[in-house]
Amino acid sequence: MQRWALDGEESAVALLVAARGSTPLPAGARFAVSSTGKVAGSVSSGCVESDLHQTLSDILHGDGGPRLRTYGIGSATAPGGNGPERLGSESEALLPCGGEIDVWLQRHDPADPAWRALGRAVSSREGAVLLTCTGGPAASRTVLVTESGVQGSFGSDALDGLVRRELDEFARAESPRMVQPSVEGDAAGLPLFVEPWLPKRRLVIVGATPIGEALCGPAQSLGFEVTVVDPRTAFLAPERFPAANLTDRWPDEAISVIGLRESDSVVVLTHDQKLDIPALAAALHSECGYVGLLGGRRTQRSRREALGQEGVPEQDIERLHGPVGLDIGSRSPGAIAVSIAAELVALGRAP
Repeated sequence: MQRWALDGEESAVALLVAARGSTPLPAGARFAVSSTGKVAGSVSSGCVESDLHQTLSDILHGDGGPRLRTYGIGSATAPGGNGPERLGSESEALLPCGGEIDVWLQRHDPADPAWRALGRAVSSREGAVLLTCTGGPAASRTVLVTESGVQGSFGSDALDGLVRRELDEFARAESPRMVQPSVEGDAAGLPLFVEPWLPKRRLVIVGATPIGEALCGPAQSLGFEVTVVDPRTAFLAPERFPAANLTDRWPDEAISVIGLRESDSVVVLTHDQKLDIPALAAALHSECGYVGLLGGRRTQRSRREALGQEGVPEQDIERLHGPVGLDIGSRSPGAIAVSIAAELVALGRAP
C-alpha cells in the first residue's frame, strides 16, 4: 500500500479482525486493492477474496463507507444494521473450512499519522501496537502505541483518554484481538482491534554456501527476515540470494552491527574455523536466542575448544546447537536446509 501511494494510487483494505473455528489465516491478515485493480495479501487464502475485491473496488469508487462483514458457511446473507453484514450459504463467498471470519473494510489513508508512525516503527525495528476502531463515529480511526508514546487520535476524548490511561496494557499486547473498552459517552461500546506489530524475527546465515543458499527460501517462507554474512564476496552473489540482506563484513563485525535480539537466530554454515569462531563468539555474546553450527561431532568438539581458548564463558558455549538441524539423515544441501528450518520450527524459533 505504501508503494501504491508513492505511485499515486489509492487503495482500500480488508483487515481480518476475528477468526472463529477452522480458518485459513489468523486475525491481523490483510487483503488490499489499488485504484488500478492491483491486489496484495489475503484474509482467507482465496475463499472470499473475489467478493472482497469487488467490495473494496466499490469503496474506492465512492460506493459506501467502512463496514464490517462476517463470512462463514450456513449463515444467511443479510445486513446486520449497526452490526456486520453476514455472508454465507446464500452467497458465493463461503468459507468451506467451516469457520467464520469478521473482516473490516475501509479506504486506506496513507497520510494517517498512526499509519505513518507505524512505518517508522517498523523501519527502526521498534515494537508497536496499532489500534483500529471498527464502529461508531470513530470508525476507521487509528492510534499507534509505541515505546515513544502515542500517535494519532480517535477523535474521542473518552477513547483517547482510555489509551493514555491503559498505555502499558496496550503496549504489552502480544496477539491481535478485538476489545470493547469500558468507557462512557460517545465511545460507549465501540470496538477496538488491537494489533501488535513486533519486530520481524531475523535469521542470520553465516556462510554464502550451497546450504545457505538453499536455506533462504524456507526461512523466508516461515517469515524470517534473512541476512547472509560472508566476507568472501565471490560467493555473495545477489542472484544467489535475491530476497536476502547481504553483507561482506567479517562475521563478528556484521553480527555486532546487526544488533541481535532474543527473538533472532544465527546459523553458522561456513565450515571454516577462521570464520566459524568469530561468528560463534559474537553470536553467543549477543542476546540471540538460537545459535546453530554446521558440522559433525569432531567439528563441534574442536569449535567448542577453540571458543574456550578465545575466552568465551562455558555457559555461553553450552548455548550452541550442533550439529545444526534435525537428524533426518540429510545429505544434500536442500535436505540439510530443510532440516535446519524444521529445527527452528520445532524449537519455537520461527515467526
